[in-house]
This record gives sequence, structure tokens and C-alpha cells, in this order.
Amino acid sequence: MRVFPVLIALLSVVFQLNGQTIAYQELPRPAAKPGIDLFFHYDSPRDVVIIQNGKLTHISRNYVYDENRPWVATPVDVSERTVADAVPLNGHQLKSLQEMIGSTGIMQLPEREYGAPAGQRSYDYQMRIRSEGRERSVLYRSNPSYAIAPPAFDRMKEYIWKLVTEVEY
Repeated sequence: MRVFPVLIALLSVVFQLNGQTIAYQELPRPAAKPGIDLFFHYDSPRDVVIIQNGKLTHISRNYVYDENRPWVATPVDVSERTVADAVPLNGHQLKSLQEMIGSTGIMQLPEREYGAPAGQRSYDYQMRIRSEGRERSVLYRSNPSYAIAPPAFDRMKEYIWKLVTEVEY
């Protein structure tokens, strides 16, 4: 019979504790996953790299030439192969990419087109970037008779290939 009074005392304590409120403090939450608002599109004669919604896509192009006419430099067909399809990037990779965009100065380039003038024979390389509410599109037309790419463009291109290599291997 001694168990019964102890059980009643225990239940009364539990019910009293349930009636009390404990102050709740919510921890701060990050506004969004770092780099989720980042958009990066790199287009070259051989590859396309897209970073959108925190995911990387890499598409490779292969040109087919007419073997019976080797002197003709115009391809008869172009095939595309998806090498990496919407591979998620981690927070460190996205944050590093945003820092690279800021540190290279690509968003502050004075012009939007570099290299050969429009209409001249060239290999075209383009970057479209949207980061932290700012947008920028830079086109570089590669031709050895004209100016080289801006250093900011080259540094971004090198970094993107480092990131692609890291994701694919």
C-alpha cells in the first residue's frame, strides 16, 4: 500500500511540471543556403557549364568533320553529351565560388565584349553571372590577331574548370 501514495505524489509533481512554461529562445537561422541565389553560365566552343540552384551541370560538345574533305574546317555535325547533370555543390564550394566572383573583379569589368570585333572569325567564350542581386554578361571572342581575354575572365574560367574537375572526379 505504500506504493500507492508514492505513485500519487509522483503523478501530482508531473502534472504540475506540465503546467509550467519554460522560456524558449529560437536560435538564429541563416537566410538561405549560401550560393543558392547564384547563377553562373559558361559557354565555350567545346563545353557548357551551368551552376543554378546550388547544382552544377556540365555539357561537352563534340564536332564531327567530313573525312572526305579534310581541308574544310566547318563541322558537318555537333553532338552534345551531359558529363555531370545537376550535381549538388556543397556549401563550401558555393561560398568559394561567390568569393571568387567578388575577388576576380569580373562583375566590375568596364566592357561587355572583348577580343575580336563582331563579324571577325573567332572562338566565342561567354560568361553570364547573377550573384548577390547583380548581373553581368561578358563575351570574349578569341582570335590571336586581337586582344587577349581580361585577367578576371581567365581567372574565373580557371576556377570553374577546377570546380568542374572537383565535382566530376
